[in-house]
Amino acid sequence: MGIVFYPRGGAAQVVRYLTRALRERGHDVTVVSGSLKGAAAGADARSFYSGLPLLEVDYTEAVKAFDAGRDPMLSELAVPMHPSYEDKPGVPDRAFHKAGPQQLRALVTSWRGVLSQASERSSFQVLHLHHLNHLHSAALGQPSLRDAVKIAHFHGTELKMLDEMASGNAAGPWAALWREEMNRAVIGMDHFVAISPDIERRAVELFGLPEKSVSYIPDGVDTSIFRPNRLSAEARMRFLDDLLVRSPKGWDESGVVGSIRYERADLHPLGEQTDEPKALLLFAGRFLAFKRLPLLLEAVAKLVGAYRGPGCEDPPFNLLVCGGVPGEWEGEHPHTTARRLGLKNVFFTGWLDHVQLANVIGLADVFVAPSRHEPFGLVYLEAMATGIPVIATRSGGPVHFVTDEGPLANGWLCEVDDVDSLAAAITDAMANSPERKRRGRNALELIKAKYRWPVIAGRFEELYMQLISGPRAPEQITGRTG
Repeated sequence: MGIVFYPRGGAAQVVRYLTRALRERGHDVTVVSGSLKGAAAGADARSFYSGLPLLEVDYTEAVKAFDAGRDPMLSELAVPMHPSYEDKPGVPDRAFHKAGPQQLRALVTSWRGVLSQASERSSFQVLHLHHLNHLHSAALGQPSLRDAVKIAHFHGTELKMLDEMASGNAAGPWAALWREEMNRAVIGMDHFVAISPDIERRAVELFGLPEKSVSYIPDGVDTSIFRPNRLSAEARMRFLDDLLVRSPKGWDESGVVGSIRYERADLHPLGEQTDEPKALLLFAGRFLAFKRLPLLLEAVAKLVGAYRGPGCEDPPFNLLVCGGVPGEWEGEHPHTTARRLGLKNVFFTGWLDHVQLANVIGLADVFVAPSRHEPFGLVYLEAMATGIPVIATRSGGPVHFVTDEGPLANGWLCEVDDVDSLAAAITDAMANSPERKRRGRNALELIKAKYRWPVIAGRFEELYMQLISGPRAPEQITGRTG
């Protein structure tokens, strides 16, 4: 189970949970992963993949080289820094399309050595390689791995980058180099996994893949962590007080954890107003442009403004914003947006680990994330596993598991980039507590039936067995990324 990136984002969670679930089914699985010691919590692979057989690929020296003004991807480093699918300024993991031939050679050579180390430990029948990058190139032509089935697992960000390079929106000097390299890697793979039907369709179109060579298998949910857990009103306020007042982790444009902090009096809108607390909306995710958090804040401001009137100054609901990697955001910082809009009912918690996030979701009545073309949307499923409904847009992964009409409705869908449509969905969700609870029950039943990790691992097990025992390439993979 290979991934070049140090633990961050949804793909690392998939690697961790899928590995555990496969091992519980009796399979021998080794994780090969990037790692970054001494950085943000969870970036160290040894702690993130604790308890799992691991070959760690440590980028710490590459980051130190970058901090000293050197290229963190040079061949003189034992482990050159991986590139990124996202183009961000001032970071060691510059975008793929800004890494040239020398860097590409160093990356492939380094990972060939890593895979050789792995093959010395064990004989692998399957190489399950996440995303699409130089790791896949490194796996080709290795004598010790020649007979292993090679699977590329598309999570969406790699296809998004290739789309942007093809359209000229990601016009780095080496875009053509990486398009050619990834095209070559695709041709060498035996099979592909896509986390949503949209990504499956896009992969077929982008690379000219035979449809039979791509399997749609969604991500799963850890239902031992994400499960219904409603707190009493008193326990709820104690938890919020600890999260926002006593141990704040929110961060503003400074990027300093704890730079957003609250006084106890600021939490008044979160307390009981009548016989129960006001409805609580929850957003969780990175502060990236496609997540459309600023749009959500605009919708909240619109509803707060419509609600205000004589003798009625308090907003009708509250919004808790979880996430954002410190120092990373696109466009105006969301906290700055909230202040500009004068929102007193929006609270920022900072980045939370999985257990903390599960506890916070347990406080919420509705999860909302108006993303534009979310590749999959695991966090929606995690919220649904706690028994709460979700609000998503009619795009990307969520349209395949969010139902907004009929007896099986488990959330609300709104139009993409439409503040009025989003505000209407929030209004519907906030106005009807019995309907929220009905949709939340439906959401929980869906997770139990289709999205628990043991269920997902069974689908991968079936795929592995078919590939090991069956013909490798029923149709020719031509490969193309134009």
